[in-house]
Amino acid sequence: MRILHIDKFLPGWGYGGGVESCINAMAAVQRAAGHEVVEFGTARDDNAPEMPRFFDFSASRSPLNLPRMIHNSQAAGKLEEFLRRRKIDVAHIHSLYHHLTPSILPVLSRQGIGIVMQMHDYRMACPTKHFLRPREGVHCMRCQPNKYFHAADRGCAGLTGAGPAIESYIARMTRSYFRWVDFFICPTRFMRGIMRDIGAPRSKLIVLRNMVSAPARPARKKENPRRVLFAGRMSPEKAPEMMLDLAERIDDIEVVLAGDGPMLDELRADASARKLDNVTFTGHVFCDEVGSLIRNSAVVIVPSRWLENSTMTMLEAMLAGRCVIVPDRGPLREWIDDGRTGRLFRPDDADSLVTVTEQVLSDSAARRRMGRAGKKLAAGRHDPKLISDRLEILYREARIRCVLRW
Repeated sequence: MRILHIDKFLPGWGYGGGVESCINAMAAVQRAAGHEVVEFGTARDDNAPEMPRFFDFSASRSPLNLPRMIHNSQAAGKLEEFLRRRKIDVAHIHSLYHHLTPSILPVLSRQGIGIVMQMHDYRMACPTKHFLRPREGVHCMRCQPNKYFHAADRGCAGLTGAGPAIESYIARMTRSYFRWVDFFICPTRFMRGIMRDIGAPRSKLIVLRNMVSAPARPARKKENPRRVLFAGRMSPEKAPEMMLDLAERIDDIEVVLAGDGPMLDELRADASARKLDNVTFTGHVFCDEVGSLIRNSAVVIVPSRWLENSTMTMLEAMLAGRCVIVPDRGPLREWIDDGRTGRLFRPDDADSLVTVTEQVLSDSAARRRMGRAGKKLAAGRHDPKLISDRLEILYREARIRCVLRW
């Protein structure tokens, strides 16, 4: 089968993150199974002339950019040229909001290409995609369902949220996603419920867990019983500052923060001001380096404020047999049975996080037991072969649906 993976960033950009890890794992398994796999996305320079150019909306707040956010004619044209030179059976879309836009969907459909879309975040239901009021740092679902104007509130994104809100309303009115996409792949039952609430056809909503590869086992690396790890983007929705509170409250542990992002300099300055000698910042970490960090840690913590959909850090840690500590929120409870496959703490509550972390670090037997149970759960639920087989069935069905649509 000839498979086209589409994302707003081409693989190799080096931006990392869970979406890139998911695409890499999926493409590797599909190529190993004999499928032909190609990619399409925006390019940041002239080295990929057949791709549309990336436009950084965050660097320009001009309202003149709104039409480009809603319909990218360059992306549609480049994709049409791309498809003239290649025969594709199915397109697997990951993220196209703002950058590629739904303008590419009818291009695919006209070529008889089945379309499936992986739901990596809540962008269809929340213009800021996190169900989080970024200026207040609190959980919020006021946009649900289809009340996107809240994104322009001062407590949310303010004027910068107006463009995404308008984009969301236009997509809703034109049904640009619901019309063209044959299947929406939801990695959690929670996500399926969100999509159902905003009006997605139930027959198109499929729960299928993300494909995850176990992190490589590094040579001569073993668990440090007093090391805890945060691995992810240093941004408000991930709540990395809670790791500094943890380091201050439990001063005999080593706290490692791996990753970069807009909060990195601020966090480094804060750690220095607090004289936290037990905190290490690694900066940007490539996907193949995460395994060493995970296996050298006793615990992996995901303190996120937003409703993590299927956090790759948690899943990679579980596959490595490490105990994970995550906030007690709906999507993550689909993996973490408190005390059996990991531990839960009260969201946004530093006291709760400190208490749970101390309990986990003080009981190595329980920690390893939870690590083994979590590994067994993740290995069974995220088995690449089973997921690949399910995807092939969906791909074939998507092609049939596409033909029938015309």
